[in-house]
Amino acid sequence: MLETVQSLRWLSLTPAQFDFWEEFTFHPHQPVSTVAHCITLRGELDEQALLAALQQVTVETDVFAIQFQQPDRDALPLQRCNPQRCPQVRQIELQQADVAKLMMQADIEGQLNLLSQPLAAVWLFRFSPAHYTVYIRAHHIIIDGFGMALIEHRLAELYRTLRQKKVASQPFGAFYAFLAEEQQYANSEKSRQDAEYWRRYVAHGPSLPVLKKGGEDYGAECLHSEAMLPGYFSQQLSAFAECCDVGWPDLLLALSAAWLTFQLYGEERAEVHPIWVPVMNRRGKVAACVPALAVNILPLFIQIDPQERVADYVKRIAKTLRDLRTHGRYRIETLAADQGLGKGTRYFFSPLINVLPFDPPQFAGCAVEREVMASGPGDGFNITWRGRTDASELHIDIDADPQMYAGQNVEEMFIHLDNFLRRAMMHEGQQPVYPLLNA
Repeated sequence: MLETVQSLRWLSLTPAQFDFWEEFTFHPHQPVSTVAHCITLRGELDEQALLAALQQVTVETDVFAIQFQQPDRDALPLQRCNPQRCPQVRQIELQQADVAKLMMQADIEGQLNLLSQPLAAVWLFRFSPAHYTVYIRAHHIIIDGFGMALIEHRLAELYRTLRQKKVASQPFGAFYAFLAEEQQYANSEKSRQDAEYWRRYVAHGPSLPVLKKGGEDYGAECLHSEAMLPGYFSQQLSAFAECCDVGWPDLLLALSAAWLTFQLYGEERAEVHPIWVPVMNRRGKVAACVPALAVNILPLFIQIDPQERVADYVKRIAKTLRDLRTHGRYRIETLAADQGLGKGTRYFFSPLINVLPFDPPQFAGCAVEREVMASGPGDGFNITWRGRTDASELHIDIDADPQMYAGQNVEEMFIHLDNFLRRAMMHEGQQPVYPLLNA
């Protein structure tokens, strides 16, 4: 554990953390917001180096040692980094990968008490000298998906430097430094400017739906569809993104938003509708290299002019996304409080589109398979795109609340979305958006 966190100071939760804390208080016996990844390695492996790297990255990750305290029932919770809470790497030797899958799934589905249990687990499965799986699980209150990616890539770096007997780069930044940077921003002129931006933005948009915490139904299995997109789709996506002079993640988000607005609102599609968009929120120098919960969720207002061409629509939405991200450090929880939302309520983040362009870590001499096993629950309707930074290996997940969308066939919805995307990227995007949505 880094020297900067040895003081064991008790500090307040961030607004994002407090949201998850309230969720825990309303659903203490349900494993709701679990984040879990696994990396499977096949090839020539140095087991000692892999284990040493895994142990080091676990110790470097301050948030894995976070401890919560609630002095009394009505008091606000506090947190500190306690080195004694740092998880030990559990080594497990098995013959069958299927058994490991069952063990990991059982761990994900297990209850997690934020006051009395460790908040993270790190396992290393050994199936043979050339086949290993690294499993990392934590509660969303301490880490987000980008934080998990930081850990995975740091693990690969440490493994490489141990193998090559070289010195690794600087370890992760301290969690307390991350908290200090967040507080510094909250007290800054930039924060006040961002608040004004969001005040104006929300004032000119539709009303945002609000959820009363404690009323969520986490028991029902969601409607789900997933698919891997072929390589030629990725090539078409990259070519059209270059044609529009936008990044392919924003292109994919913009087109998915147009389609989703049509699907959910039908004849009301000419009106303005909110689409929720996760923002990585790592603009701070410290936040860029600290595994923590930093991701923000912001509303993107979608409206399509009946005569608007695809390329023009994409460029307009991409510009709006750039503006939102410029002001994206302003927390949605703070914005909710500004808008009068009180304790026990939050915005209903649906529909939501998340595009995750992350490369898996590379381990020399090994084939690497990375899997996101759990990323927490979603509200209502969610589309998640995952792929490499070059747009290859694109994968889509569509999830829908069975009570809200009981009459929807999400597999058919994907087919319709896929057809729309392919048509929209033809003819350099000079055709109007509306006819393509109706086709």
